[in-house]
Amino acid sequence: MIAPAGTHDSKLLFPNLNKFRILRNSKFLKPEILSLDKAYVSKTIKDKLKKRNIQYRIPNKKNAKNPEWIAPLNPFRWTVERIFAWFNAFRAIKTCWEFKLENYTALFQIAFAIILIRMCR
Repeated sequence: MIAPAGTHDSKLLFPNLNKFRILRNSKFLKPEILSLDKAYVSKTIKDKLKKRNIQYRIPNKKNAKNPEWIAPLNPFRWTVERIFAWFNAFRAIKTCWEFKLENYTALFQIAFAIILIRMCR
């Protein structure tokens, strides 16, 4: 999902979850666990995820009064940050110079294909 630069990530969480589809064995699966960062710490987000029966891993803020226990996020975070670093290697994606959404999406798909080819070597 592409949104204006000033839009906070947490506002895009549920529109992205609504569009999330994985087809496996002729069934659409929904996410079971989400690993999110500290920007998503809010009671409303946690409540909405619980209503959808989605477990979450959100690190506690440093000044949390009643911190929840969560599993360590380091292996998962490294994977996500590495993928973003690979995408940032492509200048046209890192700084969006395109005015049309179709052009930016095409650049993103080309970069993704190049990354997959590099991984398969």
